[in-house]
Amino acid sequence: MIKTLISRCVTVCKFASSSLLSFALDYCLFLWFSAASGSRVWGLLLSNIAARLLSACFNYTLNKYMVFHGGGRASRDLPRYMLLATGILIANSVLLHALTALGLAAPLAKLITEMTLFAVSFSVQTLVIFRRKNPEREESSVHVHA
Repeated sequence: MIKTLISRCVTVCKFASSSLLSFALDYCLFLWFSAASGSRVWGLLLSNIAARLLSACFNYTLNKYMVFHGGGRASRDLPRYMLLATGILIANSVLLHALTALGLAAPLAKLITEMTLFAVSFSVQTLVIFRRKNPEREESSVHVHA
């Protein structure tokens, strides 16, 4: 039990590190793209999408190999990750637009948006995309015939 708890804590710390690095990349790209496009609504939206696409590729690679140790086949987990990333991107864009429409500055709105969606992403990646098979369940399902 303690070993499982420690393992989960390590996974959460690795995921948080991966997310922080991906967020830093996403945030820097967002600031760079939005500075280039101006503060127009479509400029912010396109900046957010471009930054998210690039940081999602980086994040998938980190999570697959650093956090979840390459678990699963890319042919299975990559489409799931892409679906999650698409959902997060839509939620991210809607929330970013709503917060800036309420008068928040784009950099602050981006921070709030990212913090809000962190828990959703971790839960889905842990429980659905990169989940490990339960070794206890596998052992109990093995039948030995004499």
